[in-house]
Amino acid sequence: MDLLFACKYPFTSEARQAIEENNIEISDFIAEKAVTRVVSALRGESVHANPMHISDQLAEIGSYGAARMMLAFLHNKYLINKFAVAEAKRASSAMGRENAENLRKLQKELGIFPSSFEGKTVVPLPTFLTFSPRAIDYRLINRNVKGGFVEVNSREIIRLMEEAVKTKAEKISPLKDPPESVRKYAAELMKLVPKQVPIPMSFREGDNPPCIEKLLEVAKSHQNLGHQGRWALAVYLINKGMADEKINQVYSNFPDYDERISKYQIKHARDRGYKMPACTMMMSYGLCVADCRVGNPLRWKKR
Repeated sequence: MDLLFACKYPFTSEARQAIEENNIEISDFIAEKAVTRVVSALRGESVHANPMHISDQLAEIGSYGAARMMLAFLHNKYLINKFAVAEAKRASSAMGRENAENLRKLQKELGIFPSSFEGKTVVPLPTFLTFSPRAIDYRLINRNVKGGFVEVNSREIIRLMEEAVKTKAEKISPLKDPPESVRKYAAELMKLVPKQVPIPMSFREGDNPPCIEKLLEVAKSHQNLGHQGRWALAVYLINKGMADEKINQVYSNFPDYDERISKYQIKHARDRGYKMPACTMMMSYGLCVADCRVGNPLRWKKR
């Protein structure tokens, strides 16, 4: 068993095996490391553990499981989303420096199997659709698709694997009766959850079409939103006359918020003068949630 591998990728079966074979229990030390793990995720910090001593390696592996137990007990979407994004990025960073054997091991664990097809590196279409991020570059219309496979490069394979880790990390079922240590430290985490943030705008209920209301609700509840959703929301708010600073405040609610990237993307959308996509385009993005028949979200009138 490779404990260092399990430390870097605590979501793997190898990590679970390490916990079982070493009878790792949630001590105060492990619980504190678990809290630190989640707090780092909340702060958007990139923490790369590389413990050398066996006892520290086991504690590092245990902290992932303890963090998940705390999150399962709290079952708070904001904390779970933040945790999942951070764990995926942590794993992705390690994958970029990984050897070929360990990468193959991870790909098997995550259900992503790159292969060669007509001299190109590809993944099966269902795999690509399951784990591709919601970005324009990953839309099938912009991809080389043939024979049920999608061509990818090495960087994109890592990106698919990152998304698979995020999917794994956010699958946390409610836990009603955890150990007392989990309850105690989970209470500390709950204090860090921000209250639902009011959207900084003068809109009243019914002023926006259902698709935009849905996007704003996602922001208020601190859930993640895909690329198309964020872009459409920014373009809508720009066209409604909202200042960049206030739009950025809306975006600060997303679990993977990065102030520098957010400001750049908002400014880019404004400088390019993007027009609000029509309802047919919103539907193709998977963002349409009602049969409004207004043609374009900007034509919505309060009803």
